[in-house]
Amino acid sequence: MTHRTIASLFVCAGIAMPASAQLFINEISENPDGPAASSDAFAEYIEFYGPPGMSLDGYAIGLFKGGRDINGDDTPEAYAEIDEAFSLDGLSLDARGFLVLYNGTDVSSFVPLFMPPGAAGDSFFDTHIPSSDVNGNLSNDDSSTYLLVRRRPMTGGTYGTEFRKEPNPDVDFDGKLDFGIEPSVLGAEPANMIDPLQIIDEVAWSHNGGKEYVRSSEQEISDTTGFNPDAVSRLAYYGTNPMLGMRLNADSQVVPTRMADEEFIYGETLVVSGGFFEYDGTVSGAPTDPAGDGFMDIDVDGFDLTPGDFNDDLGISQFRIISGDLNFDGCVNTADLVLAAELVNADFDATEDFIDDDTGLPVADPANPGSNFQSYVYQGRAAQAFLAARELDTADGAGGANEEFPTSADFDALDTIVCRADIDCSGTLNIDDIDAFVAGFLSGDTAADCDLSGSLNIDDIDCFVAAFLSGC
Repeated sequence: MTHRTIASLFVCAGIAMPASAQLFINEISENPDGPAASSDAFAEYIEFYGPPGMSLDGYAIGLFKGGRDINGDDTPEAYAEIDEAFSLDGLSLDARGFLVLYNGTDVSSFVPLFMPPGAAGDSFFDTHIPSSDVNGNLSNDDSSTYLLVRRRPMTGGTYGTEFRKEPNPDVDFDGKLDFGIEPSVLGAEPANMIDPLQIIDEVAWSHNGGKEYVRSSEQEISDTTGFNPDAVSRLAYYGTNPMLGMRLNADSQVVPTRMADEEFIYGETLVVSGGFFEYDGTVSGAPTDPAGDGFMDIDVDGFDLTPGDFNDDLGISQFRIISGDLNFDGCVNTADLVLAAELVNADFDATEDFIDDDTGLPVADPANPGSNFQSYVYQGRAAQAFLAARELDTADGAGGANEEFPTSADFDALDTIVCRADIDCSGTLNIDDIDAFVAGFLSGDTAADCDLSGSLNIDDIDCFVAAFLSGC
């Protein structure tokens, strides 16, 4: 059954398909094990996860290759390129919250054979964003950045002016998406206007000295010495770096793992006899093992790739959306209420000056004297928090529809389920909550902002004590 057929069944059954809710890149099979000429064409896929039945109108995904610079002199031996770009318009997540885009056709791809019954899927051919080139395999070499973006009015109702297969997104090879004014290096094509993009989710990894194009290096998987990942599988989603482990950087310094290191399994894959693919634990990376020494990853040898299904393998439970968890710490408490209050009536189209990471200054737009290039305020984790907040009350708009932005009704819906004294989200009020409140108060954690005033003071102590004694 095709994905569009599944979507139509939701409509015929009268089941509402929420729009503009959270959407995540969940699993990518970029370079499946086996001869590239065959395995890539039949076993590559990109998996998305979000609320069941969600319409994906207005979303697109692109694979941005970062070129090649093996000797590290910032003179690329191969240029950057948007390798592939796919539109999700007209598609929806299935009843379990998944959609899989796969290489090949509905008949030739191996991927649908290993998807659960009724799973949503569509092919690279059907979703390819038209350009002068046809879609192909996902490029296996050099750095990879996957950007999940939304179509916004600022770019004329498109995902981005040049969000399609072929263009060089970084003609000056500085690791930043081009605004169309950058000088090209070594005869690269003239700059293309790639930014502004509104990036909803992203993941990247380096290979052969290429660049990555995530908004924050926290969404880059750290260097994978000795291998270029065949696949990545999401296990978690964090609002901030959980600081769970340590790694060695390029200068052999001990530094914290990045968020992406703690969110994904990544590595080489092997064909399973009679089945699909699994990770080779000898050339893979994974989140930090809580029972290890801080440098030890959990053992993922034999962890299966599962297109269209949860990755609950080897006793590992994959990431699930938690309603009301706006800061993605796995706990719905006062900190989420503080964030919900800040998001009430927020504008998802809001922009701000794009700040150059190197100079700390805005980037001037020469076509509009006195103006600077703009970037979207709500991207990445901020965008996901916005989209999560607007789903708290799905009947707060005109005629009982869901309003396009978080409202006071969304805040009220969250306020009714949050116990402001249950800081640790255990469901029971005890000494642990008192300890957590004191620690949060001393560290400035918004989970201790009991009165939601935006500052921590004696009023928060009084509020917490009253909530604790009343049992919320």
